[in-house]
Amino acid sequence: MKLVRLSLFEKFRSLDEIKTDQGKENFTIIFREDQPCEEWSNFHPFCFAGLNGSGKSNVLEALSNIFYHLECCTLDIEASDYLQSDFKKELSDPVAYELEYFIIPREAEKEVENYHNVIIRKNKGEVPQIKIKALDQSIEPEYLDISRYIRSYLPEFVIGYSSGENEILSLPFIKSRMLQLDEYIYHLRNRKKLVLDYKLEEKPESSLVYMDYHMSQSILLANFLLQNDDTIEPIKEQLNIDKLHSFRLVINNLKLYYDSEDPELGYLLPLVEETLDKLRKCATAKFTQLAENERGYEYEILDFYFDENKETKESVLRTAFKKHFETPLQLFKAFQVLTLLNMRVVDKELKKELYNSESLYAMYKIPSFKEQEHIFLFHLFQLKKKNSDDKMLLKAFSDGEHQFLHTMGICLLLGDKSTLMLLDEPETHFNPEWRSEFISVLKECLSKSGTNNLMREILITSHSPFIISDCFPDKVIVFDKGNQPQNAQDLDIDTFGTSVNILTNKIFKRKNTIGEYSLKKLNAYRERFIQTKNVEELIEELNSELGDSIEKVLLIKEMTEIIKER
Repeated sequence: MKLVRLSLFEKFRSLDEIKTDQGKENFTIIFREDQPCEEWSNFHPFCFAGLNGSGKSNVLEALSNIFYHLECCTLDIEASDYLQSDFKKELSDPVAYELEYFIIPREAEKEVENYHNVIIRKNKGEVPQIKIKALDQSIEPEYLDISRYIRSYLPEFVIGYSSGENEILSLPFIKSRMLQLDEYIYHLRNRKKLVLDYKLEEKPESSLVYMDYHMSQSILLANFLLQNDDTIEPIKEQLNIDKLHSFRLVINNLKLYYDSEDPELGYLLPLVEETLDKLRKCATAKFTQLAENERGYEYEILDFYFDENKETKESVLRTAFKKHFETPLQLFKAFQVLTLLNMRVVDKELKKELYNSESLYAMYKIPSFKEQEHIFLFHLFQLKKKNSDDKMLLKAFSDGEHQFLHTMGICLLLGDKSTLMLLDEPETHFNPEWRSEFISVLKECLSKSGTNNLMREILITSHSPFIISDCFPDKVIVFDKGNQPQNAQDLDIDTFGTSVNILTNKIFKRKNTIGEYSLKKLNAYRERFIQTKNVEELIEELNSELGDSIEKVLLIKEMTEIIKER
């Protein structure tokens, strides 16, 4: 998909009406003004740049909320108590907006001429409406109410990532996970009454996928088990991984917490038995272990080791997974559904509270629980680093390494799926070298995955001038609180290949190249310089205390010129 514009008709978070000389305007962000063309097949991510509090992340939040609400409008209401009783199509947050984008329908060939223009309009207190127009269509279509029949014109995936403990983006994704669990339970409850075809490889139905710590194992395994070596080389190179060594899956067929209200529901795993059987066939070893708190119940434990066939040099484990799982994305979805079942701890009352919540701290309301209460668990996940025989647990990876794995690993899985990627400061935990390489490696990962850029839109918020300098000026959108966002090209700011110092000055209004504390030290030397006659000694002291900087060079130049005049 390719975004065109987003206009908000009501205040959303920090995004409000803009005061101008002509009056007031709705907050509007313009992504592009050109029509579909072959240029759109090139890799050009958007970068949102600006000071803290200028609204960059709020735009990502608005988009994720919009697509969550639209998806709810298209779901089968029978699959969720929330959809039947509490959900209202006419109520959303943002409460009123217009969103325009181009998208190639899921069943169409991935070519420019198959783009459709989509405009979704949501007025306050009304059901969102959609207008869809093909490029070769001359008659302007009318707006129609959102229904399940327009899913082909919504992105197949909306990927969310927010660094650290920032939850500004996560709430609609948490709600989406609960809807997925509701759908699973609905199919589980009716498996004896209805002939329902619950195909795990096509689930979860939700398009919203949030990248958090628990996704690291699924992403890494899907890539290392089913991608070829050339495709995963960027991950191996950047994370200094030689190969995976081993991992364990723990399977626990516990009941739902509210099974007393629904005794026919029983245990959770019957619908995923086919997938579990595939995993058992791939396992190197399997055994059972008696559970501590469940009399007579045993955990099922599957161990996997990345050994090689001595004759073919091929990994026996990878060969087994390729036999039973067709694509990396299929395996990732399977792990996603199995991990989803762990949310059984969220009881009905808490679930209802979360569904109706607008809090940015919703994730903290979900109770933590012991490992033995997990339905599905990755355990003892070990890797081998390059040029070392030592094994390393995935949990021992740094925050930056997990961050890299989330953003780059998911790119290798998406292929030609229509995707909107919302990456909120994905470089926060990166060292300067990784920040400077981020866009380049992102491009390489998408290229190696066989992606079609016509199907992909990537929005990145960032305070890193390294990332900005790798983005084209018409794709860098500058945020200034109280003003409409503008692209850098319209502001006469060159970005691509521009020095990070220049970008820091022009976009973040920061002229200094050193920290505030050291700058104060430098200014103190200036005051002392005015009062002293022994300038040479003061310059020597200055050089011994402060490192090299433009500011220091200019001050010393100023000092030496005064010496000459004296």
